[in-house]
Amino acid sequence: MSAAPRGDYAEVHGSPGARVRFLGYSTIYWPFLLALFLGGWFLQAALPAPVPRTAAGVALGLLVLAAWSAAGPCARRFDRILKGARGEEEAARELALLPAGWTILHGVPRGGFDAMAGGGDFDHVVVGPRAVFVVETKNWRGPVRVDERGAVTVAGLSIARSPVAQVRREARDLARLLRGILPDGLAAIGVVCFAGDSLEGARADVDGTPLCNLSELRALLLALDAAAPSELPADVRSRAVAALLARG
Repeated sequence: MSAAPRGDYAEVHGSPGARVRFLGYSTIYWPFLLALFLGGWFLQAALPAPVPRTAAGVALGLLVLAAWSAAGPCARRFDRILKGARGEEEAARELALLPAGWTILHGVPRGGFDAMAGGGDFDHVVVGPRAVFVVETKNWRGPVRVDERGAVTVAGLSIARSPVAQVRREARDLARLLRGILPDGLAAIGVVCFAGDSLEGARADVDGTPLCNLSELRALLLALDAAAPSELPADVRSRAVAALLARG
């Protein structure tokens, strides 16, 4: 990761959406390729040698048919992953306009089981003058509604995996990571951002977890940072940023 020269704006590190795209390729297409390999191996073991041309042609046709059948679902799933990456890029452009004194890190690796399960990074880690944030970006078409319990509906359909629960877990993971680096640790505030401005009401709060549209993201972070009890010492901020950069 390298920092971009920012002048009067925040210091920025990393490439938003890069790990999402990489994980998308690896998680979608490796089962497809493995199925083709195993299919060819089993056909070779099952059919007599030498294989008659007719049988070989039928086997090849079946493999092509299987590949054609799998291509559609793979393409749709990959399109959803690319949509998520585009949402991260839109959030990154908004975060880059935060003022000097802020540091933005995109795609910080989480490690452990979460990385293997596909949630391999924090979308955006934002280190402000007084607080540390982890921003989880959702690029969903709306309208998005959130009730007081954190239940989410998108266009009237319930979402099984609540982004509120997700970002709370990420905030705990980031705080745990920072405790291993800094003697006193640092708390992290989780924020859910809807890149498509699809959240009804523009902002919401579920038991202390803020949610907002992209257009409200900078104002929300500035307000939350200003409300923090004290300024972070410069050495604490620099050590936290250095440690997070080292994970990349």
